[in-house]
Amino acid sequence: MKNSSILKVMAIVIASIHLVGCSTTGKATDFNGLSSPDGQPVAHLSTTNYAVHLLMGKNPLWGDATLQKTMSDFTASVKAQNVSKVRIVQSSSRSLWYLFFPITAIVTPVITNVAGEAIQ
Repeated sequence: MKNSSILKVMAIVIASIHLVGCSTTGKATDFNGLSSPDGQPVAHLSTTNYAVHLLMGKNPLWGDATLQKTMSDFTASVKAQNVSKVRIVQSSSRSLWYLFFPITAIVTPVITNVAGEAIQ
């Protein structure tokens, strides 16, 4: 029974490696005619990076989910909207070291998100 549990965990880890290094950006454009204090928003964008880092999220191993890289991907998405300003609404980073402890204390899944408005 114990071997089948270990095999299931390893299968999940191996399957999730295929999602590592992904960057996704969601976009919302319907503001119902409302503006923001900074100007007319063109879109609300949310960029999320998924990666596996070494030693509880300290160093990127597969992919890069650092705040620096996620911010770079986010601002590249904003530039694609042909706007001159951006307002960062929130950012977050989660290191999932506790997921399959102690394995994930060494190779740690990390999810980082940056969201904000592209403004004219």
